[in-house]
Amino acid sequence: MQILFLSWQASAQSAQTQVIGWIPAYGYEKSMQALEENPHVSAGLTRIGLQFWNPSADGKSVVLAPVNHDGVLLEASKVRRIIAWAKKRRIQVLLTVYNNSQVMKKWDWDLARRAFRDHPHEFSASLIGIMREFDLDGIDLDLEGEGELDSDRADYAKFVKALSKQLKKQKKLLTVDSFHSPCINAPNMRWWSDWQGHINAIHSMGYQDLYEGNTRSFTPEGKAVCEGGAPIFKYSWQLAYAKKAGYRTDQIVLGMPTWLANWGESGLGSTISAHLQEARNLGLGIALWDLQLGAADWRSPQTWAEIRQLRQTKDYVKTTSP
Repeated sequence: MQILFLSWQASAQSAQTQVIGWIPAYGYEKSMQALEENPHVSAGLTRIGLQFWNPSADGKSVVLAPVNHDGVLLEASKVRRIIAWAKKRRIQVLLTVYNNSQVMKKWDWDLARRAFRDHPHEFSASLIGIMREFDLDGIDLDLEGEGELDSDRADYAKFVKALSKQLKKQKKLLTVDSFHSPCINAPNMRWWSDWQGHINAIHSMGYQDLYEGNTRSFTPEGKAVCEGGAPIFKYSWQLAYAKKAGYRTDQIVLGMPTWLANWGESGLGSTISAHLQEARNLGLGIALWDLQLGAADWRSPQTWAEIRQLRQTKDYVKTTSP
């Protein structure tokens, strides 16, 4: 067995620190305004997730999501507008499919299950068809369920692996949005090991719960304390858990809340700058919910200068060959 070390150039390319931000269907106009008025933002983003699509009611296809409670659908022309904007700036664009909307007003796990479990082949075909239609760079799964749903873990993993196989053939990306606890909801951190080798990134959706100074434990309602009382919402704890599951540092992308300028305590502080430095120290990417950038500090050139610094972090990867 010969150990080979990748060159710096190859390592940097394969292990780029990611900065993804989502645009929700209902937040399209405000997100576009924020992006167009703040040119420094585009220099920091590596990916945009377009949270524009829902599974269909029968689970067999993907449909454009409503933008308001009246059920008015997002216009395809607007979808193409943001894609063109992003591609001009060399930002990858993902199809984010999610099981909520302004009409449903809840995370409908039955809707998700009908798609990934009951009609996986039709659902995958529709996802890939829409991805091709809009010339997107991959698919981001944002199928969320609240409660004890581990009975669906095997079916979800089977779906992820099958979709991954198809996307790899087309050199497209697959990312998964996950809850930030190993003890409740779906998909959660215990499921991460199922997808290792099949996805490009995990987005841990902790947002204001996640920060390096967080030493609190978590106890789901009616259950024992999670992970024996460990500080599961620390950036470093999340990263260690992911590495134990077989992931590289660059594949773990932790959520940050763009509606807040301050969250958490201890660590380096509660500011955006402090949390960005904490993530940078660990080599982690960040996932921004969302690109409406509600807190003024998220539109600051200084914030995005620090995000560009975070992107310079590299995770050097060793590979082996026979």
